Amino acid sequence: MSAKQFIPTAVLVFMAFMLHAQEPGFVASAPATVQVGQQFQYTVEGNERGDVQLPELENFDLLAGPFANLSSSTQWINGKMTAKTTASYTYVLRGNHPGNHTIPPAQVKVKRESYATNAVEISVTGSASGTASPSASSSGNQTGTASQAGNSTVEGESEQPVFLRVLPSKTSVYIGEQLVSELKVYTSVNTRPAGGLKEVPYEGFYKHALEADQTSSRENIGGKPHVTQVLQRHVLIPQKTGKLVIEPFKSEWTVPQRVTTQRPRSMFDDFFNDPFFDRVHEVPVEISTKPVTINVKPLPGNAPAGFTGGVGDLKFTAKLSDDQVTVNDAVSLVVTISGTGNISLIGAPKIDFPPDHDLYETTKSTKISTSENRVSGSVTFEYPIVARHAGKYRIAPVGFSWFDPAAGRYMTTTTEEFNFTVEKGDGMESGGEIYMPGIRGDEVQDIGTDILDIRRTVPLFTVAGRSPLDNSVYWIIYILLFILFLVVAFTLRIYYKRNADVRLIRNRKASKMAKSRLRIANKACKANDMEKFFEETERAIWGYLSDKLTIELSSLSRDSASEVLAKAGVSEDIQSEMIRIIDDCEFSRYAPSSEKSDMQKLYNDAVSLLHNLEQNIRVR
Repeated sequence: MSAKQFIPTAVLVFMAFMLHAQEPGFVASAPATVQVGQQFQYTVEGNERGDVQLPELENFDLLAGPFANLSSSTQWINGKMTAKTTASYTYVLRGNHPGNHTIPPAQVKVKRESYATNAVEISVTGSASGTASPSASSSGNQTGTASQAGNSTVEGESEQPVFLRVLPSKTSVYIGEQLVSELKVYTSVNTRPAGGLKEVPYEGFYKHALEADQTSSRENIGGKPHVTQVLQRHVLIPQKTGKLVIEPFKSEWTVPQRVTTQRPRSMFDDFFNDPFFDRVHEVPVEISTKPVTINVKPLPGNAPAGFTGGVGDLKFTAKLSDDQVTVNDAVSLVVTISGTGNISLIGAPKIDFPPDHDLYETTKSTKISTSENRVSGSVTFEYPIVARHAGKYRIAPVGFSWFDPAAGRYMTTTTEEFNFTVEKGDGMESGGEIYMPGIRGDEVQDIGTDILDIRRTVPLFTVAGRSPLDNSVYWIIYILLFILFLVVAFTLRIYYKRNADVRLIRNRKASKMAKSRLRIANKACKANDMEKFFEETERAIWGYLSDKLTIELSSLSRDSASEVLAKAGVSEDIQSEMIRIIDDCEFSRYAPSSEKSDMQKLYNDAVSLLHNLEQNIRVR
């Protein structure tokens, strides 16, 4: 070994020895005081990278972690080298029992040695039922808006990378009164739901879904900037009085976490180990909202006689379908209640109808609109009557009462009386006898006891004991069904045979899958989402080549793709265009905004490329 090779090697060996000479040590830390249900960070920090084993957490819930952060630095001062390595592992915990608790020492395994951290004392304060946001724990008479509730900060929330809140527009309402509730996400990292986001159940409330705001905004929570977005909005109508609790709503979200690369260690690892080369994975984390209490007040006593459960700003109308009919004709009283309130929960008003007429079941039809953060619309009750006696009749005035939360009192309105005349029909005698419609038979003397004359014609009888096999129509239908069975069986056999050929299926669906990805890229282009556009465009081309040429995606590269396309009869111009579009996508994904390619032009080029490939590839 020459002197030029020996000196650098000796320096590296000496530096590695100095880095390993430092004795590993680890310290655990956490806040001294937290509240029940509050999330906080438990951190293990040391001067060496290792594998952390948490102790048994009896009084705490582990929500997320570990989030690793590794750094190292080397300094030369007056000819003396100073090396420093820092490794920290952060866990997100939550206290679930009040009192003074101790987290036992954690164990950190470094190579073959194990090191213990210190124990951590934590005081958990508050009630076991959890703490609610200030907007929910305030006085029962206090009401506010969702935006006002959003300004309140639960201690420790701002420290979390992502958290959810349920924000009601009011915390004190009457039973049947509307309020709006929002489910809002706050995040300081790039995150998304790990699965489908279910609706908040809202036990004890009648709910109507509203369209959520698709735009995001920025808010300072605890002095830290967060991106916020409304995920769900509902109009709620409480169904019972008392304190109704909107229970914590759990959801799983992804949080980016840096994961160190695991590889065989050597004496140079600590010197050349740089967190820049670590990977970032999306780790699922379960988060939940805080419980929110809504104080539901009962309606005042001594409700008017016409009250049927309506609460809100309502209007009442009633009309008679006709004021002059003949005996056995139908007439309807139509009652309509419209406005803003618990429309679908309103009962039918009581009507005082004249006797000696047939009353049928009341029909109810509801039209609901959920606009402008409220439920409005109308409900219509139709009372059908069949007049049985001639004469002049009167329907007493109809009264309707409802409770107006804005005024804090009952409101009542009454219609005028309704009058209608029933005239005798044709064929009726002067004694008040009633003619029943239908096929004419004997006149009914007493509708309560007489049997109506329903049918007088002789029914059509068929010959008993005749076999269907003697009918030629039977054999014709039988033969047609047999031929249809053979056609279906033959078609299914061809269908299953074609689907059994995986290569043929992939080839046949290659263009369809590529166009589907390009449609996603076009949407991203219109939304100015550059990263997604270039990613989907590149995936469309590579996926098309993989499916069309029946080559695994992991085996495709520029060289292999060009070689296979040349064998498939594709010209060099098309191959060059394909390589150019792929290079533009890869370059634009990581280039600054000013150097990115024109998305619309690149999209049009990709569409033209796929068309040319589809026309020129000859699969053997």
